[in-house]
Amino acid sequence: MDMNMNMGCMLMAGMHEMQVSVYQSGALDDSCQDIPSPGPAVITLSSASKDLRDMTTEVRIVRDTGTGTAATGNLDQVTLAYLAPKNYPAGVITLPANFDKPGKYAVLVTVRDGKVAMSGRLGMTVGESSRQWIFVFIGSGVIVAAAFGYYFREQRHKKKLSATSG
Repeated sequence: MDMNMNMGCMLMAGMHEMQVSVYQSGALDDSCQDIPSPGPAVITLSSASKDLRDMTTEVRIVRDTGTGTAATGNLDQVTLAYLAPKNYPAGVITLPANFDKPGKYAVLVTVRDGKVAMSGRLGMTVGESSRQWIFVFIGSGVIVAAAFGYYFREQRHKKKLSATSG
């Protein structure tokens, strides 16, 4: 389960939440689910929960190929970055990754308390937010063109009415 709240981007591992931030050189602020461009990045996961700090945490950044590789358990082929399970008593995990091309990626987290393993997933897109702006510009252009067309049609209609009444 993933959420995007005012507090930033959150990832749920079982009942434990972690805040996720992605930093890229040259970016104006931290990103989370929409990373502006391919290239090196630093992913930071943080937790305020003391319980989570006492558990081992495993983190993996994977490319989402759409082939179900994650479901079959063979993640090595699509893994960009990996941190083996260990304790993070400060509650902060930092992981460098290189998003080599635009596309869909995911942060996979597994926490273990010795008895139970809980997993969480946060999907991300890299370099695709610019495509969304193209649709915004096209939609805006269509609206402006329709407004001008309506205006000129009304002006022509008014001209015809004044010519017939005079």
